[in-house]
Amino acid sequence: MRPDPSTHPHDHPTTAHPVDHRPVLLAHDGSAAAHVAARWAAAAAAGTGRPLRVATVRRWPVPELSGLDLPPDVLDAERAASGALDAAVLACRDTAPDLDVHAEELVGDPVELLAKLAGEAALLVVGSCGQTAHPDVLLGSTAAELSRRVVTPLAVVRRVPPGPPSGAPVVVGVDGSPCSAAAVHAAFAAAARDGRPLEAVHAWLDLPVDALGALPGLDLRLVRAKAAALLDGELADARREYPDVPVRTVVAVDRPAAVLLERARGAGLLVVGRRGRAHLRGVPLGSVSHAVLHYAPCPVLLTG
Repeated sequence: MRPDPSTHPHDHPTTAHPVDHRPVLLAHDGSAAAHVAARWAAAAAAGTGRPLRVATVRRWPVPELSGLDLPPDVLDAERAASGALDAAVLACRDTAPDLDVHAEELVGDPVELLAKLAGEAALLVVGSCGQTAHPDVLLGSTAAELSRRVVTPLAVVRRVPPGPPSGAPVVVGVDGSPCSAAAVHAAFAAAARDGRPLEAVHAWLDLPVDALGALPGLDLRLVRAKAAALLDGELADARREYPDVPVRTVVAVDRPAAVLLERARGAGLLVVGRRGRAHLRGVPLGSVSHAVLHYAPCPVLLTG
């Protein structure tokens, strides 16, 4: 079996070789996006020396089908789920033949069960949209809800063929927050293992650029210099830890989400923290992470 052309064996996050045995958890629902995510997750697990746990959650009974008087074979969700799970395992082993893969089929609420399993995992990998998604929907309801519920690092893999070339960069958003620091480490580790360059982006403006003209005494050159110094400082430790990773820095006087979505075109991976500096109590995702999860054209890793 040939690798799925819509992904790339190196397009996945990594950390240093783990000191624990927590698995990479793949949520698989039989959809096309989940099939792409399966290969992505297998490569991620193999590259970090972790086992892979594949979970299919069957929601049954399905209230929407009640009263339709459908024949039993149409309602045989158990058979369909088992077939999807078998196909996922085959795809994972085709991607990483020596990978330790454990698969299980569960019955219940997908978000509740996957959120619970994620607490025991080092990374949760999901397809961007499931079986019921419209082609124009870039983030399904389960992936969106899990992004708000879990604290485990979350990778959302979009079905966007063809996969990026081997030299496509790992792009990371940097804003000086604690979540951003975790994103920087994850991005450098991914770039180091995959032999990819890293592009670190710092954008600081949440207002229309034209509005800056109304601010008296604002020297944009000084602002850019200070922003560049902040970015260099945030990267310093990771650069010492990963001296062989080529790094390009981007400082933009623009809205962070807009800049990151632009830089994500052709990227192998986009890494962002869950929340930025303007963290609101009780809000699980910041506006930037929310935007890139919904619209980034490449895999997204949510950290912190």
